[in-house]
Amino acid sequence: MPRRSVVSWNVILALYAKMKDWHECLRMFDAMMAVGKYMPNEKTFVSVLTACGNLGDLERGKWVHALVRKRWERLVPDVLLLTALLTMYAKCGVMETAREIFDSMSERSVPSWNSMIMGYGLHGHSEKALELFMEMERSGPKPNETTFICVLSSCAHGGLVLEGWWCFDRMVRFYNIEPMAEHFGCMMDLLGRAGLLKDSENLLTNLQGKVSPALWGTLVSASRTQNNSKLGEFVGRKLIEMKPTEVGPYVLLSNIYAAEGRWDDVEKVREMMKDNGVEKDIGLSLVGSNEIEPCPVAEGNVLSQRSGVMLTLLGEIGLHMKKPSEESSHREGGLLAIQ
Repeated sequence: MPRRSVVSWNVILALYAKMKDWHECLRMFDAMMAVGKYMPNEKTFVSVLTACGNLGDLERGKWVHALVRKRWERLVPDVLLLTALLTMYAKCGVMETAREIFDSMSERSVPSWNSMIMGYGLHGHSEKALELFMEMERSGPKPNETTFICVLSSCAHGGLVLEGWWCFDRMVRFYNIEPMAEHFGCMMDLLGRAGLLKDSENLLTNLQGKVSPALWGTLVSASRTQNNSKLGEFVGRKLIEMKPTEVGPYVLLSNIYAAEGRWDDVEKVREMMKDNGVEKDIGLSLVGSNEIEPCPVAEGNVLSQRSGVMLTLLGEIGLHMKKPSEESSHREGGLLAIQ
């Protein structure tokens, strides 16, 4: 563009934020500030603070907050800007500052309340999240679907089973909100963490056609945590039926078998992966640098050269693990011979 304005910069920043390309959003903001002749306004700060919050970049967020304070008299601090600011602090775990901003707001929108509830739930303050939800019911705007996702997720993180059921029932009966997959996922997570896998399984059964792979995945993860291998195996196989080309269900099922020492079944899962043409991605170690995005340490050629050796070594380890009885008998025989 031969001529640029704050509006054109804001459009491109908002576009990257909408696409969730947070790194590029911050890069463009740095470029805008480097030019020096374009002064950021409310819309600029909303996009940048959203990027900082989603990246967990607290230092950058504080710097942007300082810019907001510096230009406070020239800004029109609306609900959107203050909500973006408190959301950034909430996602970064600085709940005291987020609460100060929240309390200072003369007008609060539903997203403002949702961000505070979400922040409390994410950072181990489930009871405060529930208290804020009840305050929202008394004196705030009407809760929406996202509000209940935040509340149910907070209950799941804090193990508040009865409170979670109460919120779920209130959502359906009082607010007439039809539960979505996200609500069911939160409920399954809540029940699974509490060890109530049978109730979680019954909830899945009642869903009929609404069951998604994500919900099955939540249940199989909970079954591993609670050492319920039978349920985990059943759900793992269901996931493979639904998504035969995705590697995740195979890994979950293989881990369940490995935890029980069922190495033959682990081999069967690997054979199943080969038959379905599924390959597990190679793991890479990432090293931070001055660049925003980390870079993999290993080059592709080095990885491919070493992969054969690695697999051979792992295969040898697997063979030894599969034959503990033979190994122990050989050792016992050797000890008897020495004696």
